[in-house]
Amino acid sequence: MKSNPTPHSLMHAFSGFFVSLFGILGWLFQSILHLLTCGLILCGLIGLLIYAKVRPELDHCREVAYDKLAQMQRQDFSMLSDTEIYDKNDQLIGLINAGHYEYVPINQISMNLQNAYIAQEDRRFKSHTGVDWIATFRAGLALVKNRGEITQGGSTITQQVVKNTYLTQEQSFTRKIVEILLAPEIEKKYSKADIMEFYCNTNFYGNHCYGVEAASRYYFGKDASDLEPYEAAVLVGISNSPTAYNPVRNPEASLKKRNDVLHSMLEVGYLTEDAYQNAISQPLSIVQEEGEGSDENYMSSYAIHCAALALMKLDNFQFQYIFKDKSDYDTYMENYQATYTEKADDIRAGGYRIYTTLDQDLQNTLQTQLDEVLSPYTELQDNGKYALQGAGVIVDNMTNSVVAVVGGRGVDDVYNRAYLSARQPGSTIKPLIDYGPAFDTGEYYPARLVNDHKWEDGPSNSGGSYYGNVSVREALNRSLNTVAWQILTDIGIDYGLNYLGEMEFQKLTYIDNGVPSLSIGGFTNGVRVVDMAKGYSTLANGGVYNDQTCIRKIDHEHNGELTKNLKAHSQVVYQQDSAYMLTDVLKGTLNESYGTGYGLALESGMPAAGKTGTTNSSKDTWFCGYTRYYTTAVWVGYDTPRSMPGIYGKTYAGKIWKQVMDQIHEGKELLDWEQPATVEMTTDSKSGITDLFSATLHERAEQSLHDKEQRKLEEDLEAAVTAFEDKTIETVEDTYWVKEQYQSIISKLNLMDGSDKRTELLERMTKRNEEFAPIISEMQDTIALYEAQKAKEKAEAQKKAEEDAITARKNQEIQTRKNTFLSALRDVENLEYQSEDAEDLVQNAISKLSLVETYEEAASYKDRLQKAIDRIATLPTESEWQAAKQAEEEAKAESQAADQQQIVLEQQSLRSYLNQAKRSWNTWTSQPAAAPAAGPGAAPGSASQPALSAPTTGGNN
Repeated sequence: MKSNPTPHSLMHAFSGFFVSLFGILGWLFQSILHLLTCGLILCGLIGLLIYAKVRPELDHCREVAYDKLAQMQRQDFSMLSDTEIYDKNDQLIGLINAGHYEYVPINQISMNLQNAYIAQEDRRFKSHTGVDWIATFRAGLALVKNRGEITQGGSTITQQVVKNTYLTQEQSFTRKIVEILLAPEIEKKYSKADIMEFYCNTNFYGNHCYGVEAASRYYFGKDASDLEPYEAAVLVGISNSPTAYNPVRNPEASLKKRNDVLHSMLEVGYLTEDAYQNAISQPLSIVQEEGEGSDENYMSSYAIHCAALALMKLDNFQFQYIFKDKSDYDTYMENYQATYTEKADDIRAGGYRIYTTLDQDLQNTLQTQLDEVLSPYTELQDNGKYALQGAGVIVDNMTNSVVAVVGGRGVDDVYNRAYLSARQPGSTIKPLIDYGPAFDTGEYYPARLVNDHKWEDGPSNSGGSYYGNVSVREALNRSLNTVAWQILTDIGIDYGLNYLGEMEFQKLTYIDNGVPSLSIGGFTNGVRVVDMAKGYSTLANGGVYNDQTCIRKIDHEHNGELTKNLKAHSQVVYQQDSAYMLTDVLKGTLNESYGTGYGLALESGMPAAGKTGTTNSSKDTWFCGYTRYYTTAVWVGYDTPRSMPGIYGKTYAGKIWKQVMDQIHEGKELLDWEQPATVEMTTDSKSGITDLFSATLHERAEQSLHDKEQRKLEEDLEAAVTAFEDKTIETVEDTYWVKEQYQSIISKLNLMDGSDKRTELLERMTKRNEEFAPIISEMQDTIALYEAQKAKEKAEAQKKAEEDAITARKNQEIQTRKNTFLSALRDVENLEYQSEDAEDLVQNAISKLSLVETYEEAASYKDRLQKAIDRIATLPTESEWQAAKQAEEEAKAESQAADQQQIVLEQQSLRSYLNQAKRSWNTWTSQPAAAPAAGPGAAPGSASQPALSAPTTGGNN
């Protein structure tokens, strides 16, 4: 029996429990303190390491911030100066003023806009001292979450004023630190009202609208002081991303953004629920009230275009010119258009000085000659522009720079066809996409023969003439379409197209991939004149392409020189040997009597090369040509393509080219291209033609064949891997297919040269095979049953095959026995007389009868043999048979003689009849004219018409 615990024992137990509990808690507390201490020490060490690493950058940021503060003045937050464009001699050639800017003080800016900005961009604007540390911390967390990618700024309105005025738009840690350092200093120097005033006046609102007043006038036709909440919300959205939320181009996105801003205003309390509902119900109504601006000319518009591209390069925009498919093309174009528009609009908004390589003397020469040659055509379009148009570009081959760009007739047309318009190039594309790449392969050269003939599904030659086996040199000079078509098809259409991509041809599309008509200029969109000039300039420079445009330098009044680190890039597109031989061939366009540009050689004797281009129905006509000094490309046609009967590339485009090149080469030393040491004049063993050859031709041909095989292998493997990825396992047979295909594709991948594509295909195969593995593993029991069933079916099939083989052999033996006997039997049955070997034939048949005596046909065979033996006694002797044969032949000969006699008699009768008819005709025609016949019913034989006697015998007439 247990005793109850006493109060003393209970107290003792409780005290022991609390002592133990406090001991555990003390131990935990000490452990936590140790961990915190170690953590703080570790964080301190990490902080010191980070500080040591970022200190140089932090010091740099402090220097930048100090420099900005030292020069800060109130007018910095006002209007940017006009963008200025200068020629090669630093002479002003363009002044770009959007005409939309007007600085307005804060009391003329609607509180609706101010409140919208605060609600959407910086809700603690009125209370912070320039930096919102909560928003900055939130942005830092997002930075960590997105593994270093900046997805949200956390910038206050003050920081954005700093960015808009003093810094670039690049998202970087340096810029963010400078913002953070400068913002509090600006808040010390200026009031919150000043900062909001600066912000509204320095924002860019798209469509050349710089500042809130210009935006209010353009979008809503009113002053900034009169903006309603729903209008203010639109402008806030636009300034956040002028391209994405442009209400003119992207009204749906703009409306959605407007409503987001209005909701922010509701959340903060700047709008009541009724006011919010009323605002979001308003339609997006845009006025687009245009202000005055400076008109752009051909030089300035092209300079802005090139400057925008240069700024994109500075931002590491990844340009692309060849596209895999529609998705690839659409994705790129959306990104390109948004980025390009942003840069071009920013340039036109002001503050830039663009220094170019454009030469006003060359520009005037090109413009004057184009206008004069086309002056007889005075037809006007509905918009008042000339109907027949032209465009031209000159490239300085020594510097690779564009030095003149004419976009149309006269100087009043702001549409620059030289770089904005894409037209079908006709045969001018042949050297760039067909012959140049073909020469690079080593499989083609000037003396090689190609058969020029009409293709059933291919192009026709202009004029309809075909020359059979013709050299490549003559084919290019005659501009034979069928030869160009064959060459591009042979070397690979996409292989040739890639050359245009390497020379940065814009306007290409995924639809152009694999299209044979590219060989003669049949593009989806066409090509630009400036791209053709740069392409031919590449040939002039020995096959080396340089991406220099017309930009020398770009300065910005806030950020200084922007292009100091932007260098032109050169790359070898065509082999030097190929470029030299192709240039030599293209001289024949101008000099050979059969050349399509014969007569366009330069007056000074300056060595020149070129190519004409004429599309179907002469809707587009071209001439592209070059010397060592300059390349000039000229296009002539209608803005809306239409036929130009009797006009060809040589007619007007060629004439403009010649007159321009004659003028700009006056007084220049005659310069020809230097023949590379690897090019020699020799005789082709196949064609027997003596012409230029490359010493590396055979090596290149072998490499080209290898590359072609590799491209084919890559295409086949791409298709096979895609099919492998698309496969789904539904049956056991599918598992076998997967295993077989995996082994097959892996073995073929080993045949590919080491490349990124091979690695990609291998990774895709491995990944998909790993996805198949668990599925196949789960099906092992089913696979085992399937294999057992297949083994059983195979064994049964093999047993049946063996039985069928035995039966076939037995049947073959029976048939052979029958055939042997029947052959001997037919020898007896076929006897025609009692010959000396009849008895031997009979004995042979009797001996063979034993071969078939076990078969059911044996009785009938014996009966046939007996009848054949009995028949022998009824046959004539050999002498009787021969006598009968001779009598038969004599009777046949007599019959043939009778037939021949009958034919002779019939021929004699016919000749007699014809002679009689002839005599009657001669008698009738020799008589004097007779009296008129008695009438239309006069009988034959009357004086008017003698009668002819009928033949006396029948026969063939």
